[in-house]
Amino acid sequence: MYLHIVLVVIVAMLSGCYTGTVPEPEVVVPRLIALLQDPNPDLRQTAALSLGKIASAEAAPSLILSLRDADPSVRQYSAWALGNLGERANAEAASALIVLLGDPVSTVASAAAQAIGSIGAGPEIITQLSTVLSEGSVQARRAAITVLGVLESPLAYNGLLSALADHDADVRQGAVAALGELGDRRAIQGIEARLRLDSSGGVRTEAAYRLGMMSDEGSLPILRAAAAEDPNERVRRWAQRAIEALTAPAGPGSTT
Repeated sequence: MYLHIVLVVIVAMLSGCYTGTVPEPEVVVPRLIALLQDPNPDLRQTAALSLGKIASAEAAPSLILSLRDADPSVRQYSAWALGNLGERANAEAASALIVLLGDPVSTVASAAAQAIGSIGAGPEIITQLSTVLSEGSVQARRAAITVLGVLESPLAYNGLLSALADHDADVRQGAVAALGELGDRRAIQGIEARLRLDSSGGVRTEAAYRLGMMSDEGSLPILRAAAAEDPNERVRRWAQRAIEALTAPAGPGSTT
């Protein structure tokens, strides 16, 4: 009961509802870190959430440990809190979050993906994400492709290209989107193949949109075929928009 009262007061202070003197983070953070080990999952959840609001790097090691908590909400809030540290979170935090991409609870995996995107990633983390993309569960691969799309790292190019052939349509669509964000023209042929051959209307729609954005007139024949013949109305519409984008006259002051 005492710990619960302490936590309520701390949270009230953090939210601005307490009229007394707000203690410094060096006083509050250790109390919250200790509460991450409390037997009550509600207290652990609130402690993780409060640490995320404070965003103190001091809490990172304890939050990393809480990513393995038995309670999914604690794992979710701990991932969110680490993401709030941004670039101040270290590579250990990013690696621990990558493991969480395969969490059986989708909200936890999603929170981990968002956190990695906020932290950013160096070559080692991109390699780990690419491994998840090729070897992980469907949920983990979906989360990994989301992260790679946010990070926009050229180092992920080969893994993204391979993901165009993934068995899961969401992963293929994410790969098309991520390659489009990279803007690497080497990917155009692979994206064109998705527009022509993919069984998913969502993937074909994404491919049509990305081809229009990549501004390669060589894609016009494939786009025209899709605009005229694809059985999916959304694919036809986006293919036509891509054609219009590629064939629009240059505006005033543009150069060729």
